Amino acid sequence: MIEELKSFVMVVDEASLTRAAQKLCVTQSAVSKRIQRLEDVLGALLLDRNSKPPRATALAHRIREHAVPLLAAFDRLMNVTREDGDPSGKLRFGLPQGIADIVLFDALTTLGDAFPALDVTLKSDWSPGLLRLLDAGELDVAAILSPKGRQPADDYVRRHVSTMELVVVQSKRRPLVSSRATLAAIADGGWILNPEGCGYRAALQHAIEAAGYALRVKADTHGSEMQLQLIASGLGLGLVPRSVLTHSVWQRRLEVVKVARFAPRLDVWLLHAPQLGNLSRAIACLGDRMEESFRS
Repeated sequence: MIEELKSFVMVVDEASLTRAAQKLCVTQSAVSKRIQRLEDVLGALLLDRNSKPPRATALAHRIREHAVPLLAAFDRLMNVTREDGDPSGKLRFGLPQGIADIVLFDALTTLGDAFPALDVTLKSDWSPGLLRLLDAGELDVAAILSPKGRQPADDYVRRHVSTMELVVVQSKRRPLVSSRATLAAIADGGWILNPEGCGYRAALQHAIEAAGYALRVKADTHGSEMQLQLIASGLGLGLVPRSVLTHSVWQRRLEVVKVARFAPRLDVWLLHAPQLGNLSRAIACLGDRMEESFRS
């Protein structure tokens, strides 16, 4: 029925069966048969065949008003399945809170500029929560963190975006431990960290507990800049990606603590289902921009 509608709209627009056939690259007889089939389906006369050449009826002009947006919607539907199609519709993106400061602004602005027909919605959570949403089909693509060298499950198309070095930081003016410390020294230092579920915190807690000590958390709060401000004031130790520290306004008031046998690194992965149709170009662009953000 789509071909019948396309031929009908072309006949009305061109006011000629002959010109419509030429535009559609088919015979005039084929166009005429398509119009007749459409008339049978609708139970209405679309062409006044008593006139020479046949003219569209008044009802045909009204039907055309409905047919044009219907054909446009069909074209959009067909575009959804094309891997090389222009990204459109909604892209549901999951991002760990731990790397939002690094990639969020650049990722959203780049996608908005490159694909204006794309509606990007963001869900921020820790990696386990994002994986659950991806498994449930509630996200199209998600960035996740995993210990260096541990690859995500094979259920998804995966792209390695970056490897993050995490560093222990403290106030330069009010240090709590030596700039070269042990796990025993930092365990009880009083930590300012992301809430439970954060990959950074999990890596730190695992290392300290494996060494036989207990992690003492003084404050857990979201937001790297808020954490670094508190740490710079001497209120506790922190664990952040080196790239976050490099770009922080508090960098000059902080120092890196080198901890023996503790050099955590996390891999950043971008995961999505195998077939996403016309979202594929947008996801490739997202991955490229994330890589640039981590390099800068």
